[in-house]
Amino acid sequence: MSDLDFDLMSASWRHDARDELSFIVALAERLEKSLPGLTKIDREHKLFSKDRPIVAIEVTFGEQGFRLVKERGSFVARKAKIVRGIVLSTKDIALNTWLEELSQALSSYVNEHHEMRQTLEDFLL
Repeated sequence: MSDLDFDLMSASWRHDARDELSFIVALAERLEKSLPGLTKIDREHKLFSKDRPIVAIEVTFGEQGFRLVKERGSFVARKAKIVRGIVLSTKDIALNTWLEELSQALSSYVNEHHEMRQTLEDFLL
């Protein structure tokens, strides 16, 4: 998978972001199915309700952590630096920047882990 493919994926994510909630749900489903060992989805638990809305998405690639968390009704994008499982720093970034950096991290991960290539190609289609 080339860098161009990930750039196109990032562009499509930005395009889909017009409806934030639908975008977040679709992104969570794609990441959870494609990268189950690297992705954690937190859902709100409501008593007597089958509806479990997403409150956070977290994807970790070695020393980089990407988190999208719901705060005060909207989602905030964060990037973390992780060393030996410990978060050393976290910064809030724009959603477009978060998507681009997540795409770059995905590209690097695919280059290092060839067995994930087919799964990620399926993810893009």
